[in-house]
Amino acid sequence: MELDPDLLGTIFGAGLVAVIIGAVIYLGIIALSIWVTYLIIRTAVKNGILKADEERAARGALAASQQRHPPGYGAPY
Repeated sequence: MELDPDLLGTIFGAGLVAVIIGAVIYLGIIALSIWVTYLIIRTAVKNGILKADEERAARGALAASQQRHPPGYGAPY
């Protein structure tokens, strides 16, 4: 039993198209997951920097309020 060469070409072409579509979807999912991971990490770093700045500012304000002045500092002459 022989298969028609046109039918074999059609089957091969359909298989090739399916592989190409599968590869595009696969690479698209990888690219999307990398992009989402980038956005999550960027947001985490941004929030961490903002929190560190807040803590640093609070520490600086606390240190400034607890700073001791020498005797007579700010006293009128």
